[in-house]
Amino acid sequence: MSDVLVCAEPETREEATRFVSQWGARPQICSVNRLKRWRGKAEKTKVMFVYLMGTESRATLRSCLRHVSNDRRLDVVVYSHPDSDHQAAELGKIVGELRPHRTYMCFADDEVEQFFQVRIGFVPAENRGPRQTFATLRRDLGLTQVDVAAALDVTPRTVQNWESRGRVPERRYRNLKELHDLLAKYIGRGEVAAWMDSPSDAFQKRTPRELIREGKTRDLILEFGRLQTGEPL
Repeated sequence: MSDVLVCAEPETREEATRFVSQWGARPQICSVNRLKRWRGKAEKTKVMFVYLMGTESRATLRSCLRHVSNDRRLDVVVYSHPDSDHQAAELGKIVGELRPHRTYMCFADDEVEQFFQVRIGFVPAENRGPRQTFATLRRDLGLTQVDVAAALDVTPRTVQNWESRGRVPERRYRNLKELHDLLAKYIGRGEVAAWMDSPSDAFQKRTPRELIREGKTRDLILEFGRLQTGEPL
């Protein structure tokens, strides 16, 4: 297992750590503001992974690349989900200005997977646990793309793009993932579809699907707390 220096903002640090770990790497987290002290950690690393999922991605990228611009032995992977070709081009321009050599732009999970396989020793899929995709989670919940779009306040087209490109920040659907885990624990997989469309007395006869579409997934999660007291769901 290889060490990888992970550069991420505080709000995405945990997410970035999980993301890098799934490729068979050992993440060494480093905040953007502390990159000046990165050299001590970098002695044991050959790769720095810049995880750009926040709103200040361009400023973050500039800061990261400035600190490593003169280190030619280090490979830098920049992972981001730009909303448009224009934003992707802007990120590419920053890389071209500050560190055009040995810096790799990745906009999809499979591109990151390929990099780790070639550069640092990829852990084969059969030796890793199954990696649940966003599309798989949605289908397990019995939700349509329209349902999810309404729940996350995006367009159905955005959900389609997320699923086809494998790009979606986990924090965007954290509540849906938590609900998925609860359903797996308390409700049989074959019963999820019926549960989704069953009116609930706790929510004025509305169904879980309706609540999710209204952006109230968290309310459903809290309702599962009643199970701990022995009350029926």
